[in-house]
Amino acid sequence: MGIKILKNKIPFIITLFCCVTVAALAASVRASDSAKAAQTSAAGSPKQVIVLDAGHGGMDSGCVAINGAYEKDINLDIVKDLGALLTLNGYEVVYTRTEDISIHDDGVEGIRNQKISDMKNRLAIVETYPDSVFISVHQNLFTDPAYFGGQMFYTTNNSANFKLARIMQELFSELQPGNDREVKLIDNGLYLFKNTKQPALLIECGFLSNPDDAANLNTAEYRKKVAFTIFSGLQNYFGEEEKSKENTEIGEAESFLYMQ
Repeated sequence: MGIKILKNKIPFIITLFCCVTVAALAASVRASDSAKAAQTSAAGSPKQVIVLDAGHGGMDSGCVAINGAYEKDINLDIVKDLGALLTLNGYEVVYTRTEDISIHDDGVEGIRNQKISDMKNRLAIVETYPDSVFISVHQNLFTDPAYFGGQMFYTTNNSANFKLARIMQELFSELQPGNDREVKLIDNGLYLFKNTKQPALLIECGFLSNPDDAANLNTAEYRKKVAFTIFSGLQNYFGEEEKSKENTEIGEAESFLYMQ
């Protein structure tokens, strides 16, 4: 009788043993991956590059706010504040401009030709860093002064663009109560973004035609808040990307083990 009972339990014992073994192997893989990640971090991994573009500059003032402020100046202030935050937190920051200038080639004459040269040079900077994230900062303008709030514009050139736009839009909605604007697709709409392959986002921070937006964006304090909002959006984006990568790696490891 005892032998018969034992025989009946043998398949269960074997199954239990296999499950425990697989679980142990999975845990071992996780531990090994964590150890490798720690070693890589300790060795010093390459910094994530962020290319920051302050729209317009020099003779190209961009939009002019109803209070007389120039878009080019607001863009540059936000980008400088954002760059400082990113640098402080371990990112490598590349700027298309850090002064009130156009970056057209020397010797180019005529405003239109200078603008074309400027845009080509900005694109060349972006393309020099294919593993970067590209952020271009601008301000909006419309005939109806009632329109307000930041809005994100993205392309489908990179599958991560919509995620980055969504995260950023949610944070701008928190910064600007009542902002219910939605992210907007701009495929083939803008020169700098038509062929940009890395994650890229055009951020219109507010409407300079709106009295409240214009007044806010004309203060250093609010521009710093905008910069911090963009910084937080990038942090959240990288956090989601890392979590997604980790879940994929664990899932692949466990699937492999259970197939054995």
